[in-house]
Amino acid sequence: MRPTREFFPATDATGEARAAHIFHCVKQLAGMSDWPCKLLAQPHRPQPRLSELALLKTDKGGLPLGTFSARDGEATITYDPESVNEPATLVATFIHELAHYRLANIRVLLPGGEEMHEYATDLMTVFLGFGAFGANNAFNFSQHGDAFSQGWKWSKQGYLRERDWAFALAVFLDLRGEKPDTLKDLLKSHLYSDVREASRYLSRNTMLLETHKAVALGNPR
Repeated sequence: MRPTREFFPATDATGEARAAHIFHCVKQLAGMSDWPCKLLAQPHRPQPRLSELALLKTDKGGLPLGTFSARDGEATITYDPESVNEPATLVATFIHELAHYRLANIRVLLPGGEEMHEYATDLMTVFLGFGAFGANNAFNFSQHGDAFSQGWKWSKQGYLRERDWAFALAVFLDLRGEKPDTLKDLLKSHLYSDVREASRYLSRNTMLLETHKAVALGNPR
């Protein structure tokens, strides 16, 4: 999926209506339009101050970017309302929680057991075609300042590390018979380099994905 109007039509909506629009797009692209789900905004996060002139924003010590729960056949997904004006972050949050929804219907134990469930959830987002969003939002840092104050903001989203996302994307591309160039204009430059490196590794070790390719082609061994 690409962050373009082809996949995410423009909207003039703001606040919760904007979040609902993006959520509808993500559900549709994930093939989950008819999956019953309620969307709720979380309470606003407090903003920690280092001093009168410095503000530090992090994703630590506050509410998660999103949550998933299910009851009586309906799922509830919550999101951080501050993400409404950061659509890429919101998309990554929504697809992660929807991936939880997908995995909730699997009755066999996932590889690695319960301890690896969140990592498997991140990998499910790659399978659903949203890996570029997860990779780009795995870690972000920015700073700002003016004559009266200065501040820093960093965020970590998801459970996989950046290089893990890159390898997962390389596997995704290989199974689809696509080249890394497909993601050149979508990924941060260092992530694109990691994807290319991982793709070269897979091309030198073709046996690693033989079974997966057989399953993808409908011919499990």
